Amino acid sequence: MKTKEKILLKSLELFNEEGLKEVTLRQIASSLGMSQGNLNYHFKTKSDIVSELYYKLVSAMDHEMNQLSSERPILSFLYESALISMNTLFEYRFITRDLYLVLSGDPELKAHYLQLQLLRKQQYLYVFEQLTKEGLMRKQELDGEYDRLYERMNILGDNWINAADFFLKERGGKVSHYHRVLFEMIYPYLTTSGKRQYQELLK
Repeated sequence: MKTKEKILLKSLELFNEEGLKEVTLRQIASSLGMSQGNLNYHFKTKSDIVSELYYKLVSAMDHEMNQLSSERPILSFLYESALISMNTLFEYRFITRDLYLVLSGDPELKAHYLQLQLLRKQQYLYVFEQLTKEGLMRKQELDGEYDRLYERMNILGDNWINAADFFLKERGGKVSHYHRVLFEMIYPYLTTSGKRQYQELLK
């Protein structure tokens, strides 16, 4: 494994365990048994490491999502994609824990994140539209109702790890619990047929 990759893996481990603000470049270097000068040859600042890990997270999520077959039933696709996203976020959980700190410190990352959120919103609204066409989800009863449904799902998606850290001490079950909390948001909007498919997914 190349030195740069070792630095990223160790940084991810330390950031996840101790928190972004607590970990220093000196600590990362010491944990790897290298000088800080050697580490600085690859990454001049901690922000450079965080930026690299952020883009690795985005790449990992894209890769995992591309493994899903778009041929599967759309409700099943939504269920599986949410679970994959949450598992991947947990592997890079320091970013979600300190999301606004990470973004506010790097204008480029912030711009990328905001653009990514626009894309995710379009994708979710498309899924809602398809669910409605297939008779699995009711039509909107309020203007912008499904825009706000996505917004609620997105807020939970960005903040569930902090809630999990506070309320669930053991790692086991954190992802599955909050995946269900997130996915159940859609349940009240499903038709009888949609609810039947939803129940089948839980078996």
